[in-house]
Amino acid sequence: MCVTPVADPSLEQPALGIAFMDESHRALHGKLERLSSVADVEFAAAFEALLKEVHDHFKEEEQAMEEIAFRGISCHRDQHAQALNALQHACLRAREGTIAEGREIGGLFSQWLHFHIATMDRMLASVLQHAEASKADCAVD
Repeated sequence: MCVTPVADPSLEQPALGIAFMDESHRALHGKLERLSSVADVEFAAAFEALLKEVHDHFKEEEQAMEEIAFRGISCHRDQHAQALNALQHACLRAREGTIAEGREIGGLFSQWLHFHIATMDRMLASVLQHAEASKADCAVD
């Protein structure tokens, strides 16, 4: 069974209102879209590009969480680590030529990412917005 990202525009996630997160999420969805349609001979390279994009995105989010002393950082970071671990394993398998497995993992990651953005990232975005508003209030005083 191969799970592919859903292309139904009605299922697209709304922006979170944090520019770096929204831009990165769009880029990740673009990489996942490419991964779902790339030729087998290009699959491993496309998967590696996705893995790098995911790693960089998670690192940026975690840095933002550290800067605001986000209380949910441990749980959020654990989810990132588990997803990265699965993607790294699938990337190794794709390099070995197990393309079907890589495509399935890519599709499952797409579903996981959709859920993660709607829950964990939405909560983080809310706290980041509150932190920015508080910082702005202090600057006015």
